[in-house]
Amino acid sequence: MRRVYGVLLVGLLMFIPTSGLADEAMKNPFAGDAAAITEGGFLFQAVCSGYCHVQADADRDGKCPNLFDCEWVNGSGTDEEMFRVVSDGVPKTEMVGFAGQLPDDMIWQIVAYVRDASKCESDADVAAAGATPDTATSAAAMPAHQ
Repeated sequence: MRRVYGVLLVGLLMFIPTSGLADEAMKNPFAGDAAAITEGGFLFQAVCSGYCHVQADADRDGKCPNLFDCEWVNGSGTDEEMFRVVSDGVPKTEMVGFAGQLPDDMIWQIVAYVRDASKCESDADVAAAGATPDTATSAAAMPAHQ
């Protein structure tokens, strides 16, 4: 009997529309949220700048790339890509993935902070301008992360 219910459940799940769910899941739920951005700043200071990256207003170079200079080497420069890099890390670099170590909400708050502190253009502005990591040359052209 359990097998029959399991088969029915799987069959029903196949017919549930999923278009748009992945897109919604990858939008930063904290974009523009001042309290979350502040929390993201504290998280960035504790998790990211303690070992590798410098703060937004640092007057020194860090061990790892500056995340506030609006240059993006890994990914397209969207919030989704920043989230992916922080979550999964970057193979063959010192950038480890934080998925499983930090809840997704904390990673999104860090992304919101980096986006806000860098003063780079938003995902929509970057897409509208047709900018890519290869074509971006000015500090305002791309979201932060290397």
